[in-house]
Amino acid sequence: IDWPISRRRWYHTEIPIWYSEDESHIIVPPAGTYVQPWKDSPPDGSRVLQRETREDVGSYEELHDSLGEIRGEEKVFDTWMDSSNSNLFVSGYLNHPDVFERAFPTALRPQGKEIVRTWLYYTLLKSALLLDKPGFKHVWIDGLGMDPWGRKMSKSLGNGIDADSVLECGAGGRTGSWKVRGPDGSVSLKANKIGSECFRLWKACEAQVGDDFHINPEEIESKYFGVLTKIFNVARFASQFECPDEEPSTSYPIEDQWIQSEFASMMMSVEDAWKNLDIYTATQALKTFGTGVLPSHWLEMAKSRLYDGDEHAAWTIHQILRKFLAAFSPICPFFCHHISMTLYGKSSVDVDAFPTLPEVQNNLNAITSDIEAFNSEVWKTKKENGLSLNAEIEGIEIPESLEGFRQTLTRMHKLL
Repeated sequence: IDWPISRRRWYHTEIPIWYSEDESHIIVPPAGTYVQPWKDSPPDGSRVLQRETREDVGSYEELHDSLGEIRGEEKVFDTWMDSSNSNLFVSGYLNHPDVFERAFPTALRPQGKEIVRTWLYYTLLKSALLLDKPGFKHVWIDGLGMDPWGRKMSKSLGNGIDADSVLECGAGGRTGSWKVRGPDGSVSLKANKIGSECFRLWKACEAQVGDDFHINPEEIESKYFGVLTKIFNVARFASQFECPDEEPSTSYPIEDQWIQSEFASMMMSVEDAWKNLDIYTATQALKTFGTGVLPSHWLEMAKSRLYDGDEHAAWTIHQILRKFLAAFSPICPFFCHHISMTLYGKSSVDVDAFPTLPEVQNNLNAITSDIEAFNSEVWKTKKENGLSLNAEIEGIEIPESLEGFRQTLTRMHKLL
């Protein structure tokens, strides 16, 4: 037995092999039989194989006398040889051969970098030895989670993650808390509003694949609970307006064309990221759009039209929201399921194809930064002059690049 897969230990899975006296043949037990060759004889149904070629030459019962004094293997498998069955088991190896034909190699192995030389190596080795195929199509090797002070997480330090605490502190948004002890042993950090969805969003946004990451409950709460709240508020706002049964046949106002183009461009980058297993880039793009340009700029432009029953604005917000939730659901499935079921009666989690997208208009995308800068400047000017954001204001010049938005921006900001 090769040293990478075997060990001389008292306890583990015995290697199920016996050797003939001249060691030219081996005896293997029937499939599914657990044996201890160091003390047991081969059970009924065992087969004899030529050691070099692995050719099955007959049953142990028939060839017993020609094998001489047999010797049972005394070594055990290294622990990772058992763990390396994982991809074979989930794809139906031996138990469901029809499924296995379709499911193997498995699509993805997600794992930490500290077990590359063990779990990853042994799984690839076993799949290669048994089937002469790689064990999976892709490998996702993540970084290590540290506490906020850069220490490894352990029970003895009291700084580990208790899954129940994370879930409980998100129940209803307010109950329970998640506490982390600092180097001095006292509770140094605490969060009350996280839960599974906020935790998933944080992990997707916080580190790229392979990066180590610090787990700080207060930072997770302060950064990402608000993100979900803002997206939820967009959905709640949209719920006031009935979605038209059919897309309007007349042309869209310029601001609707702009946000649809921005959305399409963003979603194309998200689709590319998902195809490349780039969770970080996909999530960052969705977060930026869902908390920035959509609510802060387009909704402010379209709000009055929505209240007036404009079908173009209603169609735009509902189509964007529905497709946004479909792309966001791999990150926050329960959050997206609840919103999509409440608003549309169908779960975004069940969407089985990436949404179709409107046309990208590069000329409109090119002025997004101008729109954001102009809006921010108007809001800043109103604040500096003690005016409410809904107040009229004089002396604001719309830049030439936004001439096509003049009517929209004048209405939005109440420019005189």
